[in-house]
Amino acid sequence: MSAPSSLSQGLALLGSAVARERTGRPGFTASRLADATGIERSRVSRLTQELRGLRFLQRDEDAVFSAGDAYFRVAASLDAPWLRAARHELRMLAAELGTTALVSAADGAAALLLRTEAGVGASDGGVRHGMATPIWCTGAGRALLWEHSAEQLQEVLHDVQFVGVGGPAAARTIAEVHALMERDRAAGVVTAADEYAEGVTDLALPILGRGGVVASIAVSGPPRSATRTRAALMALHGARDRLSALAGAQ
Repeated sequence: MSAPSSLSQGLALLGSAVARERTGRPGFTASRLADATGIERSRVSRLTQELRGLRFLQRDEDAVFSAGDAYFRVAASLDAPWLRAARHELRMLAAELGTTALVSAADGAAALLLRTEAGVGASDGGVRHGMATPIWCTGAGRALLWEHSAEQLQEVLHDVQFVGVGGPAAARTIAEVHALMERDRAAGVVTAADEYAEGVTDLALPILGRGGVVASIAVSGPPRSATRTRAALMALHGARDRLSALAGAQ
């Protein structure tokens, strides 16, 4: 049996803290979270620190954990009509293309996964709702930067650590991110090949609402033939247009 991943343990900690908070009883400290989840205390300390950094957890002066603003922001977004409709769109994409389909939203320099569906044969079994990935080297993330100017990219990415993150084709500077965005805007679609992981190609588009980009929709998997790429782009554009229509109506 394989060891639990950091993602599954982080979700377990978040779920335990939120469940405790909902009972109305005093919340859990790190040691109580360790007891409740069976995760060793050193890992609880590290993972709760990461969850606090992502604002999914917050800690008060008594060292008690509770849900953070990012948790509530994601929960509220799940009631949006366009995001409810995204479940069906992602299932259709995953089934038709045999790939992983996902919808993400921006959270600073991260792309926060809101919904995902995996088709038969898709290899991204570890992808889960709520996970955060770099906004600059994933297709879903870069589609969220679709309307960003060079100055806005600088603002979002100014303290990003590029070295050691992403695959062999990942951008290593803000200027390289900007060049990729200029290329993809001209092509009408974000193509991220080997940017987050070697051997993985993302195709992504921004979902547009009244105020601009509200999220992104993407398909991710191994490289495709030219014919399959055209089919994927047609299906992706259709799904994006339908979700944008709903997002724009809100």
